[in-house]
Amino acid sequence: MLPNFWERGTLYIAKVLRIDVTHSQKHYARALDSMVSVGCRWLEIGCGRQLLPDWAVSPARQRALAARASVLIGMDVDSAMLEHPLLQQRVIGLGEDMPFAADTFDLISANMVFEHVADPGQVLREVWRILKPGGHLIFHTPNYHNYLVAVASAVPDFVKRPLVRFLEGRREEDIFPTLYRLNTIPRIREVAEACGFEAESIRTNVSTGGLYALGPIAWLECVWLKVISVIGRGAWDAGLIVTLRRPAAPQTAGVPAAGVERVQAA
Repeated sequence: MLPNFWERGTLYIAKVLRIDVTHSQKHYARALDSMVSVGCRWLEIGCGRQLLPDWAVSPARQRALAARASVLIGMDVDSAMLEHPLLQQRVIGLGEDMPFAADTFDLISANMVFEHVADPGQVLREVWRILKPGGHLIFHTPNYHNYLVAVASAVPDFVKRPLVRFLEGRREEDIFPTLYRLNTIPRIREVAEACGFEAESIRTNVSTGGLYALGPIAWLECVWLKVISVIGRGAWDAGLIVTLRRPAAPQTAGVPAAGVERVQAA
């Protein structure tokens, strides 16, 4: 589908202002692609209906990505995972108590899941347990320090659900309560270190803002995105893409803290 008039205008303004408004899902898709090695054992937590939105990555490219893994298992508590076309196995379960043996997976991923988790520390301990030494967790989640996320966290669900449906076109059954308990860079570093992970990277990205449905407000928002990008130096950007590693050998000292890396346009 071609971008609408307001979206085309936003993209033009972004080009003039030299900001990257590539959607966060596309940034995450690139990061995920770099992590999936041939023959890996891969678990997708909170798998839902698909790995990535079709508008971010074509179904053919998603199939090719999944085909690299020797096994791709999806875990969720939502029956929507029955519609997922790429999973080899489907498991009902919660991240706080995952039904897998220790040292099972090379890669664990979670796309827009951790903002819903009540006890992220327990989930990370479980992830550490079932990852092989040297294995990775990659997850994509909103940045609580972004203005839209902070506002959304204060809006009641009965107001938020129709707004999200209108602005993002998501099905109402795919909109879940958010807690934002692992959604800032300092918090991610703190919990990851406490659970024994090495934080390989924490990347932020501006994303699109998502107000195309509001017409000219989307253009004003584009200018605002430039302002907060410059002033905040990435700390207030919309998305977080995090890569954590279970050390290959026992830790004998503190886990080094990760720096903040800005995602650059391709």
